[in-house]
Amino acid sequence: MSDETCLGDIRVLDLSNEKGVYCSKLLAGMGADVIKVEPPGGDPMRTIGPFYHDIPHRERSLHWWHFNTNKRSITLNLESADGREIFKKLVKTADIVVETFHPGYLDRLGIGYDELKRLNPGLVMASITDFGQRGPYRDYKGSDIVDLAMGGFMYPCGHPDTPPAMAYGEQAYHTGATYAAIASLMALYNRDVTGKGQQIDIPIQSCAAFTLEFANLWYIYWGTVLPRRGSRHGSQLPGGTLGNLAPAKDGYVCVFPGILPTDWMDADGMVGDLKNPEWVMKIFLRMTPEEEAYVVKMRDGWSRTHTKLELMEGCQNMHIPWTAVNTLEDLFTDPQLKYRNFFVETEHPELGERFLYAGAPCLMPESPWQRPSRAPFIGEHNVDIYQGELGMTPQELEVLAGGGAI
Repeated sequence: MSDETCLGDIRVLDLSNEKGVYCSKLLAGMGADVIKVEPPGGDPMRTIGPFYHDIPHRERSLHWWHFNTNKRSITLNLESADGREIFKKLVKTADIVVETFHPGYLDRLGIGYDELKRLNPGLVMASITDFGQRGPYRDYKGSDIVDLAMGGFMYPCGHPDTPPAMAYGEQAYHTGATYAAIASLMALYNRDVTGKGQQIDIPIQSCAAFTLEFANLWYIYWGTVLPRRGSRHGSQLPGGTLGNLAPAKDGYVCVFPGILPTDWMDADGMVGDLKNPEWVMKIFLRMTPEEEAYVVKMRDGWSRTHTKLELMEGCQNMHIPWTAVNTLEDLFTDPQLKYRNFFVETEHPELGERFLYAGAPCLMPESPWQRPSRAPFIGEHNVDIYQGELGMTPQELEVLAGGGAI
C-alpha cells in the first residue's frame, strides 16, 4: 500500500455482506489493505446481478465489481475448526474487522469480540446489523426496506395521495455502512490515544432514523407527523411555496421554491401578470392552493419551451439555484464530474477491457483516494496471504482445501 494514502498502514478483515460491504469499500478507497474473507466457493454477493454481458457467473457480477474495488480475496470457512484457527492468526495482524453476522453468531463459533480482543487488544470490530447487538428487536430479521421502514425513513417519502415509498437503491445499507466507516476511523483515533480497541455496535435502523433531519423535530414540537411532500422539500408547508420540480423539453429541472425567473419569462412573452408586486410577495411567502396552481401552470408552460440545461445555466447566471435533474446517462457527460475525473477507467486484463468506475467521492490532496482496481476473483490472494504471510506450505493448503477449511 502507498504511504501517501490515508490508511496505508491499516489492515481490514472484511466479513460483511450487503449490509456492510460499502464500509469496507470506503476504507479500501482510503488506502487500507482490505482482505475480503469469502466462504469456499465464493461470497453469495457474487450471485447478485446484473452480470457482465448478462451471463450469470460468480466472477461477472457487476454488483460485486462495484462494491469490492481495491480489495484482496481469500477463501476461509469460519465454521470449520481449522478455518477459525487461521482467522485468529489473521486477526493478530488486523486493525479492523467489519462483520454483519446475526448477533451472537461469532460468539457461538468462539471468535466473538471478547475472544478476539484477547489476541489483539487494539482490534476494532464494526458490527453492522439491522437492529443492533442488544435490545428487544436484536433477533428480528431485517433487510434494506425493513430498516428504512423501521427507521421512519419511508413514511415521509412519496406523494400525499400515495403510500410510503422506498428510496432507490440500498440506502439504509449505505447509510449504516457509511456511519460504520466513520465510527471505525474514530475508534482507530481513540486506539491511538488509549491503546484500546472496541466493538462498535451499528444498528442500521438507528442510522436511518438519524438521517431524518427535521422530521423528528416536526413531531416533537408540533405533535403531528410530517406529511409526504412528493417532489417538495420536506420543510415546505402545504400551500406555502411552489413545488420543487418543473418540466423541461427534455426532462425536469429542480427549482428553487419561492423565486421565479420572471424577467426571463417576460423576455419570452410568457410571464403573464406574475411580475405584478402582489404576485411577487405571494410567490415568496404563502399562496392558496388555487393561487399556487395558477403560478405552477404559468411556470411549467414556460419551462417546457427550454431544455433542462438551458434552464439550469440561465437561472444560475441570474443567481437563481435551478438545476437539471440528471439521468444516469447525463451523469457520464456531466461537465462538473468530468472536470473532477469522477469516473475512472479500470482495467480488467482477464477480459482485455477497461470499464468506467465511480472514483473518489471527495478529494484529499494530502492523502489521495485510491484509484479503483478491479474486484478480486474468488480466493485470488490465498497464496499471497496463507503462504506469503502465514508461512503455510502448498501441501498444507492442499489439505486445508480438501477438508473444506479454505
